[in-house]
Amino acid sequence: MLFRNLLSATALAAATQAVEFTVESSGGNATSPYQYGIMFEDINNSGDGGVYAELVQNRAFQGDRLFPKNLWFWHPIGGTNLHLANLSDPLSSALPTSMQVTGGSEDTIGFWNEGFWGFPVVSSWQYNGSFYIHGDFEGDINVVLVSNTTGKPYAEASVDVSSSSSEWTQYRYLFTASEDAPDSNNTLRFTMPASGVSGPLNFNLLSLFPPTYNDRPNGLRIDLMEAMAGLNPSFFRLPGGNNLEGNEPPFWWDWKKSLGPLENRPGFPGTWDYENTNGLGLLEYLLWAQDLGMEFILDVWAGLWLNGTHVPEDELGPYVQDALDEIEFVTGSTDTEWGAYRAELGHPEPFPLRFVEVGNEDSLNNGTASYGRYRFSAFYNAIHEKYPDMTIISSYYDVGPVTPPFDASGDFHEYAAPVQMSSQFGYFDNYTNDHPLFLGEYAVVTYDL
Repeated sequence: MLFRNLLSATALAAATQAVEFTVESSGGNATSPYQYGIMFEDINNSGDGGVYAELVQNRAFQGDRLFPKNLWFWHPIGGTNLHLANLSDPLSSALPTSMQVTGGSEDTIGFWNEGFWGFPVVSSWQYNGSFYIHGDFEGDINVVLVSNTTGKPYAEASVDVSSSSSEWTQYRYLFTASEDAPDSNNTLRFTMPASGVSGPLNFNLLSLFPPTYNDRPNGLRIDLMEAMAGLNPSFFRLPGGNNLEGNEPPFWWDWKKSLGPLENRPGFPGTWDYENTNGLGLLEYLLWAQDLGMEFILDVWAGLWLNGTHVPEDELGPYVQDALDEIEFVTGSTDTEWGAYRAELGHPEPFPLRFVEVGNEDSLNNGTASYGRYRFSAFYNAIHEKYPDMTIISSYYDVGPVTPPFDASGDFHEYAAPVQMSSQFGYFDNYTNDHPLFLGEYAVVTYDL
């Protein structure tokens, strides 16, 4: 019996090996050119501390009533005293809080930053650093990347400072590491002679960047961008996810506050338990997509906060206009208000845009009724009137209640167990092009029970 089974298995293997397939060069089903892409959301420090290349954590002491301003990740050296200050002459209205430094009994005063789980030290990198200072000081401020374990310095710059208490002054520095550090357990330290200090010193927007992808200022990490490029993604949904919406009024991802010089970006309380600096702003997202050859799916805020609050119908108009302004910033010529501002920021050429999504998961958090009744249609009508060729995507599929209204596309999200995923093998077989499907998020999140 065993011998006969072995013969049968051998014959089956031989028969299997003999099978041939012929693939025709035409016919068959058409495949979407947008078969695979990327959605990005600043969650688990994937933006600040992740793809956004800034190495200093809590660089500008940003905060609000949800995540109050603090001195987390900053520590004094020796007898130095650190505390938050709100000067009558702040760095900017967006960044009104600074770190005030006063000396103790030591000859040298200073402070250090933890970074995001330390600082990477690579000998081939040239680091670009900067800081703002307000206060009377004459002398050198020494900036060092140093091992937190051994105290070994890897990179150092001496910044000649002559600052005053009458204005804020920015100083920049460059340094290169002498060798690679064996790990990221390194810190960034600032020290100065106490003899050069006359009164309190205030610091703000202390920044350190490694080399960035395509050498873009305020840019993105090379390793992560190269990894994403290797995926050959066709599209990029930005900014993506619940981080668009904000936890509660008045906070949401306001794209206008994510543009321009960093000192003009106040940040906002992200929806995943930490403050977002908004250093990774709308323009950085657009350049990210451009650099990797991805087509944009622009996600505009649609009047819903995650705590279930939604904008009443008679108050929605300014937010609809805000979405139109955002599209104009992306696509408008320099003859338009927002296209001209984009040019002012260094990008006169419009970005191509064919897809706009209205909100994110608006079927959740008590959003279904208002989205289906007036919020989606208000955005759809305004965008479609001005951009009739734009594909507009609803933030969930069964708005209509079975399909999206008008000729809109719909965004389908699925987080499920493997058995549920496999049961949906033919789920979309009978969908038509009348309402194109965007499968925006999906993941297996648990084992089968």
